[in-house]
Amino acid sequence: MYLQVSLRSYEKSRRVAVWKAELPARAGTYRLELGGLCAVRVNLCEDGSCLTGEAEFSFLRPTALAGAVAVEVTAADWDREKYVFAPGAVYAGNRFSSQKLPYPPYAQIKAEEALTHPPVVTDIPRLSDTEPVSKIELRSGDMTTPAIGYFSPKDRQGVLLMTTHLANGDYTGLSVYENLPEKQALFALSCPAVREETKYFFGERADGTGFFPHSDAESDDTGRWFEAGEAICLPFVLDFFDAADLRAFFAHFEAVRGTLEQGEPDISVPYGIAYETVKEKFQRENFIEEQGGGYYSVGVRRDVPQQCWQAGWVGGGINGYPFLLEDSGLARMRALETVRFIFDHLQEKTGWVCGMYAGGVYYGDTFDLEHPNHVLLIRKDADLLYFLAKQFLSCPTELAPYAKNLRRLADAFVRLWQRYGQIGQFIDTATEEIVIGNSASGAIAPAGLALCYRLFGNAAYLETAEALGALYEREYLDRGIVNGGPGEICQAPDSESAFGLLESYTQLYETTGDARWLTAARAACDLALTWVMNYNFEFPQETPAAKRGIHTTGTVFANAQNKHSAPGICTLSGNSLLKLYRFTGEEAYLEALRNITRGLMQCVSLRERPIYCLEKRYLPVGYVNERCQTSDWEGKETIGGFLCGSNWPEVCVLLTYAEVPGVYVDTAAHRAFALDAVDCGWEGDLLWVENPTAYETTVTILTDDPGDVGAVTCNYFAAMQQVRLKPGQRWETRLETGNTQ
Repeated sequence: MYLQVSLRSYEKSRRVAVWKAELPARAGTYRLELGGLCAVRVNLCEDGSCLTGEAEFSFLRPTALAGAVAVEVTAADWDREKYVFAPGAVYAGNRFSSQKLPYPPYAQIKAEEALTHPPVVTDIPRLSDTEPVSKIELRSGDMTTPAIGYFSPKDRQGVLLMTTHLANGDYTGLSVYENLPEKQALFALSCPAVREETKYFFGERADGTGFFPHSDAESDDTGRWFEAGEAICLPFVLDFFDAADLRAFFAHFEAVRGTLEQGEPDISVPYGIAYETVKEKFQRENFIEEQGGGYYSVGVRRDVPQQCWQAGWVGGGINGYPFLLEDSGLARMRALETVRFIFDHLQEKTGWVCGMYAGGVYYGDTFDLEHPNHVLLIRKDADLLYFLAKQFLSCPTELAPYAKNLRRLADAFVRLWQRYGQIGQFIDTATEEIVIGNSASGAIAPAGLALCYRLFGNAAYLETAEALGALYEREYLDRGIVNGGPGEICQAPDSESAFGLLESYTQLYETTGDARWLTAARAACDLALTWVMNYNFEFPQETPAAKRGIHTTGTVFANAQNKHSAPGICTLSGNSLLKLYRFTGEEAYLEALRNITRGLMQCVSLRERPIYCLEKRYLPVGYVNERCQTSDWEGKETIGGFLCGSNWPEVCVLLTYAEVPGVYVDTAAHRAFALDAVDCGWEGDLLWVENPTAYETTVTILTDDPGDVGAVTCNYFAAMQQVRLKPGQRWETRLETGNTQ
C-alpha cells in the first residue's frame, strides 16, 4: 500500500490529464511538485498505525483547464473478498446483481430460484460482481461521514480514509477504483468532487425510457479553475487497524469517525410541542372512516392507495400506539378502532394482514395497482406483529377479544419459519410461499415473536424468535449486509433492517437474559449507527435547510438506493438505544439517541416555524417530510430542499414522545441526561430541568435504576413524570439516590 497526492485536469467531467507524486507513509513534512503547476506541502502525524495529515496545494500558475486535487491510497493484493465500505452508501462494495428497474422497483424472480437467488439491487453505485474493472465515485453528501475504506478478512485488517465534507468551500469527493487484473484498488479523497463522465441520478433517463435510479447519467460535475497563488488545503486521516472480523471493523469506525468532523444536534424544538402538533394533524387528516369501522392512515391523500393503509413500515398499525399510552379521548378511541379494523377487515384466513388497502380494494406489494394480488413485504407484518404486541401489553382489557387474532399472526410467522428455515422478503399470503427470499426484511420479527411469547406463553414463539435471530446474526449481521426492509429498493443495504435487528436483539436479551443477544445487540447497533450522520452538513446558503438552520447530526440515511438523509429511524423511536444504556451503562448510546431524536424534531413544520418546500410553498402544520437532502441524487438544485408531503417521520415523532423520556435520570450513576431539547442537572439531591426553547412544552422525566432488571418493560411511558414548562422556566425537585419512580 502506498500514499500519493495528485492533480487532475478535466474538460467538463472527463479527465484529460493527471499528475501524481508518492509520499512516504510515515510522519514528517514533505514538499512535492505536480507538473510544474502546483507545489504540495504535506504534514503527516503518526499515532500508532494512524496517519493524520494535511495536504496544502499551492498553485504556481493558473490552470488552463478545471482541476481537482486528491489524496490517494493504493491497496495491493486486491481481490473481491475485501469488504468495501462507505457509511450510509456502500456495504460490501454494493457488489450485488443489478437490474435496471423503473421506480418503484420490484424484481421478478423465477419460482424455482425464490429461495436461493442472490440479492438484487437497482442500478446504484457499486463495484461490479462480474467485470474486472469498476468504480464507485461519491460526493461527501452521499454518505453519513466523509469516509471510505475496506476490511480484509484474510489479513484481519481494516483501512479507513477520512476527510471533511468541505474543503475551501467545495464539497469533497470519495472514490474507489478497482482493477482486478492488476490486483489493485485505489481509494481517493478529492476536492472539488468530480464524478468522471457519469453519475448516479434518480429521475427520468436521458433516453426517455422512464423514471429510474441509474448510474449512467451524464455527470454535471466540473473541476475548479485555480489562479496563481491560490491554495487549497485537504485534511485527511489514513487509519490502518487490526480487526478480527466485521464486528470489530464497525466498532472501530464508530470510535474514530468523529476524528475530523462531528456536530452537535439541534436544540430548538422540544418533544412535547412536536408531538402535540403532529397529534393534532393526525386527528385532522389521518383518520379514515369506513362502514364497519375506521383506521389511522399512513398519508393524507385518499386518491393514492399507498397513502391509505400500509401495514407497518411507514406507519400502519404503528401510528396509533402512542395515543393508547398518552391519550384518554378521541385519539385513543381511534387507535383502538384501528386495531379492530386490522383484525376485522384486513387479516386473511392464513393470519397474515394485508400489506396495502384502500377503499375496499386489497392490493399486493408489487406496485401493480391494476392487478391486486396477495404478495406481502414480510417486513410490513413483522413491524405490525411487534407493535400490535406492544399495544396488547398496554391495553390488555380493551384488546382481549382480539388475542386470538394476534396469535394467528404470530402462528403464521412460525409456520413460515418451520417450512423454509427463513421468512424471506416477499411472500404470497394465500399460498404461504416465499416469492423472494434471502433478505433481512423481517429483521424485527424476533422482537414481535418474543413479545408474543411474553403475552401468550407459547414456547414456539420464543424458539422461532431465537432461531430467526441466530439466522440474521450469522447470515446478515456478521457479513455486514443487512437488507430488504424498504419495499421499494429491491434488496439494497438499508438502515431500517439494521435498526430492526437492534430492536430484536435488545428484546431477545430483555426476554431471555441470554448474554448472546446483548452481544448481538451491540454489534447491530454499531452497524445501524453507520447510517446516522455525525456532523452538520453545510448547505448552500440560499437553500431552505440553510435558512432554517437544519442540523444534520442525528439524521438517518434510509438505504443505498435513496440517497438522502431523513429525520428519524423508519419507523422507530430508537428507544432500543436507551435499553442498551440500561444494559451496559455506556453513555454513547444515550448520546446517539439524543442526536437522532433532536434531529427529528427540528423538521416538524410548526405554525411559528414552517418548513419551506421545493414546490415553493410551505409544508402544512404538523407535517414532516422525509427529506434531509445532502446529496444531489435528484439534482444539485434539490440539496437543502424539502418536498411538500406528509411522510413516515411523523410517526417517529409520536413514538419518540411516548417511548423516549425527555430527561433520563440514572439513580445508580447519580446523573441526569437530557434527551429532549432541555437543559438538566442533578446536584446533591436537587434535580433541575430548564426549558431553553421558545415553546411551552411538556417534558417527560424517567427516574430509573438501570440495574433493576425487573423494571425493564416494552415501554416506559407510565413510569414517566410529566412536567409542563414555559419558555425559560426552571423546574426543581429533590431526589434520594436509589429512589425509582
